[in-house]
Amino acid sequence: QQVVRRYILGSVVDSEKNYVDALKRILEQYEKPLSEMEPKLLSERKLKMVFYRVKEILQCHSMFQIALASRVSEWDSVEMIGDVFVASFSKSMVLDAYSEYVNNFSTAVGILKKTCATKPAFLDFLKQCQESSPDRITLYGLMMKPIQRFPQFILLLQDMLKNTNKGHPDRLPLQMALTELETLAEKLNERKRDADQRCEIKQIAKAMNERYLNKLLSSGNRYLIRTDDMIETVYNDKGEIVKTKERRLFMLNDVLMCATVNVRSSYESSGIVTTGQRYLLKWSVPLGQVEVIEYGSSEGQGENCRFPPPHSTESIINSKPNKLYMGPGQLYHDLQNLLHDLNVVGQISQLIVSLKGNYQNLNQSVAHDWTSGLQKLILKKEDEIRAADRCRIQLQLPGKQDKSGRPTFFTAVFNTFTPAIKQSWINNLQMAKLALAEDNLLGWFCVEEDGNQIKKEKHPLLVRHMPVMMAKQQEFKIECAAYNPEPYLSGDTESDFCSMEHGFLWIGSCTNQMGQIAILSFQNSSPKVIECFNVESRILCMVYIPEEEKSKQLNTVPGSENGLTKASNVPTICLGMEEGSISIYKSCQGSKKIRLQHFFAPEKSTVMSLTYMSQYLFAGLVNGNIAVYTKAEDGAWNTEPQKIVKLGVLPVRSLLVMEDTIWAACGGQIFLISTVTHAIESQFEAHQEEGMVISHMAVAGVGIWIAFTSGSTLRLFHTETLKHLQDINIATPVHNMLPGQQRVSVTSLLVCHGLLLIGTNLGIIVALPVPRLQGIPKVTGRGMVSYHAHNGPVKFLVMAAGVSKKNKHKSRSSRPPSSESKEEEQKPVLHNERPGSSLSNAAVWLGGSAGSITQKSDLSSSSGSLTLSHGSSSLEHRPEDSNIYELLKDQNISLRSKRQRSKKMRASSVLVISGGQGHRRVNKKTKQQRQDELVSSVMVWQIPLLNI
Repeated sequence: QQVVRRYILGSVVDSEKNYVDALKRILEQYEKPLSEMEPKLLSERKLKMVFYRVKEILQCHSMFQIALASRVSEWDSVEMIGDVFVASFSKSMVLDAYSEYVNNFSTAVGILKKTCATKPAFLDFLKQCQESSPDRITLYGLMMKPIQRFPQFILLLQDMLKNTNKGHPDRLPLQMALTELETLAEKLNERKRDADQRCEIKQIAKAMNERYLNKLLSSGNRYLIRTDDMIETVYNDKGEIVKTKERRLFMLNDVLMCATVNVRSSYESSGIVTTGQRYLLKWSVPLGQVEVIEYGSSEGQGENCRFPPPHSTESIINSKPNKLYMGPGQLYHDLQNLLHDLNVVGQISQLIVSLKGNYQNLNQSVAHDWTSGLQKLILKKEDEIRAADRCRIQLQLPGKQDKSGRPTFFTAVFNTFTPAIKQSWINNLQMAKLALAEDNLLGWFCVEEDGNQIKKEKHPLLVRHMPVMMAKQQEFKIECAAYNPEPYLSGDTESDFCSMEHGFLWIGSCTNQMGQIAILSFQNSSPKVIECFNVESRILCMVYIPEEEKSKQLNTVPGSENGLTKASNVPTICLGMEEGSISIYKSCQGSKKIRLQHFFAPEKSTVMSLTYMSQYLFAGLVNGNIAVYTKAEDGAWNTEPQKIVKLGVLPVRSLLVMEDTIWAACGGQIFLISTVTHAIESQFEAHQEEGMVISHMAVAGVGIWIAFTSGSTLRLFHTETLKHLQDINIATPVHNMLPGQQRVSVTSLLVCHGLLLIGTNLGIIVALPVPRLQGIPKVTGRGMVSYHAHNGPVKFLVMAAGVSKKNKHKSRSSRPPSSESKEEEQKPVLHNERPGSSLSNAAVWLGGSAGSITQKSDLSSSSGSLTLSHGSSSLEHRPEDSNIYELLKDQNISLRSKRQRSKKMRASSVLVISGGQGHRRVNKKTKQQRQDELVSSVMVWQIPLLNI
């Protein structure tokens, strides 16, 4: 590893030397000659804009190169490099220089393109500079290098970290460096995205033929979400395809536009032919009124249909465009021909029966073979049409009012190039419409350090708030929750199988003496209470326990023993009770509150926290002990604990699993317990002050956030060295929004997709930005405070996500092989607190219950245009795929690259559910609270996924 680390260090040094040389070439071979040239090919103003901030970036890296050389010289005695990166790239001047360069990049390239088109001498100068350079890299290629620099650094440091063992002095500095670079790359990527969006929307406005639309696009608050080329399909009354047309759809944050692209040539005075694109607008409608018509609602042909039924011949022939997909015209005509031939062969079969003589190759068995062969071809063609429909989008759009003033609607049918594009387009549409809803117009209070508002497309969006309780039982108050990712389908009809699969949430509420369970399903991301029942004691905690892999395999063997009553054969929810008991409930489709086990903890101690790992159930008790339960041979839990681990005298309020250790919070101390020996390996004080009791823990990457029962401070610790890294006081953002100085404390905690979500005693949720690499989850901004709040403490925060199927490591074995689809389907994944759940390049479950939340994150960098995937080699040696004068041939290169990127997008959905009493809007004057405003309620939030 020392040899590998030295080799990676050499790569860092060489890479940095090449980068600095490239920056010097920009200044010496291009800027200097252009500024000294007479007559000038570029004016002083344009020259400054083209090479804006290059000198400052070179200055930053020259200082970094000096620090790097110093560290290389003393490498044998000080084998560390992470601290050099942290010192060099945590300065504000680096972010300022790079962000201004990135923001200006599109403008600079635009000036170069225009000058190349109008001044042949400038074009000749660029060609000459390129041809005289040894590597023949264009000016465009050199100017791209600052855009690519931080992703290259991230890849190099990831390699270095992989070859740095735990306990090495460079490990924490490397993780800190990755955090700094990830944060920097994320901010740069956001600013580049904003600049690109502004540039693209200007290009669209300029190319549009409608004057009013030009004004519409020029308004400051409007931004472009995506641009897609699609094929529009037009049908006649019989459901037959009349024609197809290429269209370009522009999805803005509040408008959907459809246009035809016209390529026009123009001749400049110099004789150069340039091509440009003009858009002929077909229609423009408010985004909030666009509806997607899905076919799975009645025919079972939805996007995520697991068991699509075969089409009957009659349904194909008699189909209408508003009822059933038609597929591409050629496939449909092929099918019609096959059906015609099948009919003819049927007639021939009847005629063969009437033959008087016997003839070779002309008998009933041959006719039967013909019929069988044609039926197979028809089934195959139907499958092809069904596959083609996975790319089909039918929209219902608002038209002009009729004579009596009533609204009218028209439909438009489009085909995307892949099912993934269709799914991501629909997801973007749903998110954009959700952002336009009244609840989300002013959903979050947020001000960054520079005083700018955080962009709305980054806000969590409120999907719904709703009560979760039986009628006339307002005295129940929400206490805890656990999420089961197994898909919950509300029935056995075909349409249910075609819905997006989501899990369901068990919610525990309590009175002074008893508890109540409400089960919430998320069919198509729409929350609904499907079950509600009482239990004999107050519920303080719960944990989801998945079905064992061995049991799954046994269940797929025909004739295997039916294990409905065995806890290991089904997913279960484990409840911890105030009376000192543990209840195990079956948690799967149609379970109907089946309790599998009920037993008491030692001395009937109140169960304060629960977590699960492999064959072990860990129960944190009120007397400061942890009871460790194991499974018996029949799959049920042994009712007597295998071991009691004594931590102290204060309650064990929080437990979570991290790799091969259990982290347990007892009083103000955290104990690390081996999952193998169940012995205490180490312990540390989370706070120096006496009386500080730990209430919640949330882990992300190699950092763990810790909250306390009193006070508004959260503390971040390094999970490997246990060093204290950061303190955050959430009272500051809360008091910025709320008048007065109310006491603030933490009541729930969750790390979710680049956000640290904190529920408070005031019912308000605070969202703080954190990085998403395997670095340190430091808070990197002021964050946001929700205007939507509960009327009491936020008792839990739980995350629920749908992830494309091919991102899962193992498919569900209960699903028949025939249902496995090669295309991407939505799958929910729960990232439980267990080791071995290696994750890569996917949105993942980061938490179970409020007191037991974790994330093992070895995700790649979270950026679009500024990042590399793990599979990429260093961009240092990437071939230059374009140059300035070649850009003249395609003025829509940015739009095309955006469409190419959109084809790679994977559809995902992430929900966060908060639980508390009722719902209120903080920024609205509240009337006297009604009784029903204090009932157990949840708020369901959609997390925008900008970069997947």
